[in-house]
Amino acid sequence: MSFLHRITSCILCALLLAAVGGCAITAPFLHLKPDYTDLPADALRAVAEEIEAAVQRGDREPEIADRDGVAVSSERVKQAIRMRAARAEILNDFRDTGYARESRNGLIKLLHSKEYKQNTTKRDRDRYAMVVYNENNDRWAIYEGIVEDSNYASRVLPAVQETFFAARLEHLRDGQKYEDESGALAVKGR
Repeated sequence: MSFLHRITSCILCALLLAAVGGCAITAPFLHLKPDYTDLPADALRAVAEEIEAAVQRGDREPEIADRDGVAVSSERVKQAIRMRAARAEILNDFRDTGYARESRNGLIKLLHSKEYKQNTTKRDRDRYAMVVYNENNDRWAIYEGIVEDSNYASRVLPAVQETFFAARLEHLRDGQKYEDESGALAVKGR
């Protein structure tokens, strides 16, 4: 067996094990341009706005219906909304510290800095890391749930992420950070 064949076999085996084990393999360095082809963009924006508004209200049982081909009524999507609503106040308080930002990929990111380490305890950093980790997992459950439950091609996932990011920006408090169109750090209200 050639060296190249062994490497290819190992990679395929790892991918198969990850798929069987339920792992999501992502390439964070790969940013696909959002594809809105065959996607009901208006319905998706409306659903994203309703979900983000419910999360910010702390509404753990919002009545958000499927519409125009956008499916949000699966148990995994509902559970992710419940969990996000339950942690919304904690997440907002953390975003208020200035040590996190909303990224254009629809996820929240910790901003590790010298000040962050100096102004927080290890326990605080562990707690914040867990909040961000769980928040991002629930956001992925919503994005992937919508794509899969609506029977969309996986290529629309970046469009779903971007749509939710835009809806979330409307609910950020003044002073909270986000990634602008150029990728730079921006602050709401400034």
